Amino acid sequence: MSIRLNVLRCTAPDALFRRYPHASAPQPAYIELGLEDGVFLASYDPLVGPGRPVEVASGIDRRWAIPALKGEAANELLGELAPFAQRVLDGAAVEWDGENYVGRLITDDADEAYGLITVRCEAIDATEHSQDVLPVWDMDSIGSPWSADDAGITAASSDDDLDAIETRLLREFREEQEQPDAVVHGLSAHLRWLRDELGDASHSPSRRMP
Repeated sequence: MSIRLNVLRCTAPDALFRRYPHASAPQPAYIELGLEDGVFLASYDPLVGPGRPVEVASGIDRRWAIPALKGEAANELLGELAPFAQRVLDGAAVEWDGENYVGRLITDDADEAYGLITVRCEAIDATEHSQDVLPVWDMDSIGSPWSADDAGITAASSDDDLDAIETRLLREFREEQEQPDAVVHGLSAHLRWLRDELGDASHSPSRRMP
């Protein structure tokens, strides 16, 4: 009996973006189809380095690399590819190979549909000029435009205060750039650094009363 496709939609514009602290690049994004459960989704790889989950290595979960699309663009792609994904499921099986359970495509139609998904994903425009790709800015490239005074940060600013300031600055930046889904990587860390610098300065010997 064929498994019914279950499309899980992205719920945030930046759902496919994640860059870990001290990482030189964002995590790779992908579309994934589970041959056992029929789940069809877009996400980012949570693992750092070349390792893969056993379900992916065994072919039970099939992945296609894509750029870090905006959430809505990823949802549109999932919808476009859903008929092909169902064809893959209709001709797939999870079987015991003597050592492990592995996912296999056992019909020509499943192979063809798999290939069509591959071609479509490889054809996605990954340049920064694509309207579907999430615009990601880095604090290093922006040049730290916000000082503590500009942001309204003091040494006494709480984490909740900084979260509110980050939301406001990000909104203003998006309006200025005319990019409503833009991500500014490192903004949160920058605001906390500004607060910590103010705190360190207030406790330095030169600032103490004689």
